[in-house]
Amino acid sequence: LIQSGYAFQSISQPRSRTPADFRRDLRRQRHPYCKALFGRPPTDESIVASNEDFLVLTLGFNEDKLEKSTTKRIVTLENGVLEERVDWLQERLQLKKTDIRKIAQSHPGILGQRPETNLAPKLDFLQSRLLLDEKSLRKIILNAPYILSSSTGENLIPKLNYLQKRLFLDDLSLRKIILVAPNTLGFSIENNIEPKLLWLQQRLILSDEKLAKMITRLPTILQYSIEGNIEPKLNWLQQRLDLDDDTVGKIVQRLPSILGSSIQKLESKLEWLQQRLSLSDGELSKLIQKSPALFGYSIDTNIEPTMNFFIDALGDEGEAIALLVKSPDLFNRSLENRLKPRLAEAEDAGMIINAKCLKQIGKYAEKQWLTSLESRARQLSVV
Repeated sequence: LIQSGYAFQSISQPRSRTPADFRRDLRRQRHPYCKALFGRPPTDESIVASNEDFLVLTLGFNEDKLEKSTTKRIVTLENGVLEERVDWLQERLQLKKTDIRKIAQSHPGILGQRPETNLAPKLDFLQSRLLLDEKSLRKIILNAPYILSSSTGENLIPKLNYLQKRLFLDDLSLRKIILVAPNTLGFSIENNIEPKLLWLQQRLILSDEKLAKMITRLPTILQYSIEGNIEPKLNWLQQRLDLDDDTVGKIVQRLPSILGSSIQKLESKLEWLQQRLSLSDGELSKLIQKSPALFGYSIDTNIEPTMNFFIDALGDEGEAIALLVKSPDLFNRSLENRLKPRLAEAEDAGMIINAKCLKQIGKYAEKQWLTSLESRARQLSVV
């Protein structure tokens, strides 16, 4: 009993017994080690009991998980087979104990597959086809463990080939998409992926090339539901900002991550911008059309601090807001790496700090900015 890994609960700490305790005791009574004490060889019943105990004690299965049909198929394996397959997966993918428990509990059928003839070739194929190192391979399996139950020839190969051809992907781009959205490999091409791509093309008026570019930028779009996510979000955005189909398509192309944000989050940002910048609905719409990236900026760490910088530099809130509304791409400039250092350089060079100067501070490339500083220095030297 000690060798089999069982431990008896101390009689000094009694606790109330549950139905699960009684069922577990019945399994243990049929355990092959217990039978061996009475000189009887293991039976089919005792093999099942031994495997169930391994699943419960080592992999954390509860009674409900033991009753799954996929679990019932693996508990009839010969003694020691489950342990060997768990050890093999842990070693091959460098999994933590919590990782292997999660995989086994969510997809117990994986343990019904032979490592040498099924799992190993499949993992080798994925690693080779997607140019994966060990860490990336492990990440994909942890996020989508059912891939190990998929057929390489009937599922993985045709699906990867389809994605690569449909979205004009090179090998590295295909690798990126699967790393970011591995659950795509669990979707049907005919019933899910292709209808979704066609819907996006028609709804957003996209060419094949523009569709491919958008998916490459945000691969998780492939995992979003049209009815539950994409369509209501696009309808809301179009109505909220009074946009035609072509314009809403351009906004999403420029910032696909809009589709990954909740409507509540997007609305709260629009309300803040409209109130803080004193914009009408039409002005707010024009602002977003100019710079959809505003949806992706944090109010607390980006938009508001940047606005305060321009207000302080100009000494006039109205003038600062007018500058930012006219040139909202200024919100994209780093305060610490560009705006503040260049403002200090401009002041040292004796430049007049007005809206024109601040626009140059934000928009000039480094060479152009240095040229403007040198020009100002020459002017001062002549004077």
